[in-house]
Amino acid sequence: MNYDEIKNHFYGTLGFIQLLDMRITELSEGYCKGEMPLRPEILNPLGTVHGGCTFALADTIGGSAALTHGKSVVTVNSNIHYLAPACNTEKLIAEAKEIKYGSSIAVYEVNVYKADGTMVAASTQSYFVFQNK
Repeated sequence: MNYDEIKNHFYGTLGFIQLLDMRITELSEGYCKGEMPLRPEILNPLGTVHGGCTFALADTIGGSAALTHGKSVVTVNSNIHYLAPACNTEKLIAEAKEIKYGSSIAVYEVNVYKADGTMVAASTQSYFVFQNK
């Protein structure tokens, strides 16, 4: 997929992404940055973002970075560390950087930040790379 195809796929066909209102803000080969606004619907009873929403943002932005190589991918393993409460911010920002893109597995470091730059989560995402597009 080229960059326009990734963005069109991201915004046009993935209902879960639309539900969380995620957006890609930067995209280049092996790299993606995106964001998700905070809304009352995604907060837990403590007033922080539900961990599943933070995880979904990390996985989605990591997968989008992997798609920049033109092959389809699916998540095979994920690990996330929640480092700080995701609250008192208007959005969360995720940044995915490629660690390795192999013939069958791609690995990305994906960190999630509040708008002020405070890191709230650090994750490693691994994706299976399909050999056909």
